[in-house]
Amino acid sequence: VDFRNTVIIMTSNLGTSGIRQQSFGFRTDGQAGEDEDKRLQDSVNAALKEAFRPEFLNRIDETIIF
Repeated sequence: VDFRNTVIIMTSNLGTSGIRQQSFGFRTDGQAGEDEDKRLQDSVNAALKEAFRPEFLNRIDETIIF
């Protein structure tokens, strides 16, 4: 099997508690959306590190939260 030109999509519910706490829509509290995105990415990455071994995570090129 040749995986050189392959995209593998994996999904998980890890870190969903951080996503549920995120507000949707327009912000009125003055908090920048970029700061919230960074906090969410850090929260999901921490959940991934708790659930998976480093040997597995090091093989993943990119994590996209949607």
